[in-house]
Amino acid sequence: MKKVLLIFILAWSFSSMQAQNFNQLDQFLQTLFDHDKIMGNLTITKDGNEIYNKSVGYQYINKKESKLIAKNSKFRIGSITKTYTAVMIFQLVDEGKIKLDETLSNYFPQIPGSEKISIANLLDHSSGLFNIAADDNFNEQVETTREQMLTMMSKHKPDFKAGSKNDYSNTNYVLLGYILEDIENASYSQVLNKKIVKKLGLKNTYFGSEINISDNECYSYYYEDDGSLHQANQAILTIPGGAGGIVSNPSEIVVFLNALFNGKLMSEKSFKIMTTIKDEYGSGILSAKKKGMTIFAHNGTIDFFKSMYIYIPEHKIALALNTNALDYGLMPIMFNAISAIKGEDLNIPSFNTVALSKAELNKYVGVYESNELPFNLVFKTDGKVLKGAPEGSDLKVLKATEKDEFVLESLGVTLNFNLESKTLLFMQPGESPKTLTKIN
Repeated sequence: MKKVLLIFILAWSFSSMQAQNFNQLDQFLQTLFDHDKIMGNLTITKDGNEIYNKSVGYQYINKKESKLIAKNSKFRIGSITKTYTAVMIFQLVDEGKIKLDETLSNYFPQIPGSEKISIANLLDHSSGLFNIAADDNFNEQVETTREQMLTMMSKHKPDFKAGSKNDYSNTNYVLLGYILEDIENASYSQVLNKKIVKKLGLKNTYFGSEINISDNECYSYYYEDDGSLHQANQAILTIPGGAGGIVSNPSEIVVFLNALFNGKLMSEKSFKIMTTIKDEYGSGILSAKKKGMTIFAHNGTIDFFKSMYIYIPEHKIALALNTNALDYGLMPIMFNAISAIKGEDLNIPSFNTVALSKAELNKYVGVYESNELPFNLVFKTDGKVLKGAPEGSDLKVLKATEKDEFVLESLGVTLNFNLESKTLLFMQPGESPKTLTKIN
């Protein structure tokens, strides 16, 4: 998740919440499903009470049968696991079993630089440890023991000095999962069950293993260009462990979030440390703030499961989305969900496409600026498609939906060009339209 994406949400104000617009949210999710863009579940709570739950698609599909996703369907939640792991580490801090300034060398001295890396550095991704998921030999679908993982980690020197900056690394949370097991002398699964699941009375949250569809667990799928679904291979969850091994669903993720933000899982002191933000990073949680409103969030991807949660403390609103097939952006879905909470009209895509010639595409090439945006937008073409992005960023392929209109589905962005006036209208859910002028 990039900080710039959170900022778009944070410009919103909830000062005048209107009647909730959940009929349009239903329509939006159904439209995505009808156009082969999503299967999953979205749940929203306000003040701890569920105000919305919607499922679309199938828990599994095979030649003999299929089963629709329901409220109790369960998904692998990927890196959202990191928030749970961080909570359990802070619980150990409260119990006096570990200190945040302890060094990693107390547990795994074979890791290069471990004598200078603290538990706090692991929690907020400031350790500098190489992201083990980027190792050429890392494969979540091949059985790998803890010893083999540690050996793999030990081959990489730190990428930067601990505490000098924050940079996301799965290694941090794999190691924190191991530390939890060693301190508690129990498996991660047992620690999770004792410290979170039983405390909150959760029924559908646990450390996962091989997917069991008879127990309401979902398979994950990916879409081909023709919209056809294909079942994905499964990761062995003991490999990501504390970085990505939990199974849950939106209905229980929001219970967890409400408990976390209402002081039910750790001391006030530990919670303050966990939610202290530096360059969008807290400890096991991401955040940004603008115009006095703070949003906490985390996303997760494993196999082809994609998930995200958002918590807005000022309004005690929690949203959780789990998908087992997705060909659309997580962020625009969450944008529209928040718009629905506020009673605003939603941006429901049409998914029309039009073919444009090289000459037609060339008309949109150029650089556009606006005083309302902190960046210029750049557009180029290879003669087949139009590509665009903020200046200095990697160009993204834009889909032509009608004359002078393009969309970037992954962010929910719509771009309307006015070739005569040399202007561009930039639109995104939850934001007022911005007008840019061509300068080159």
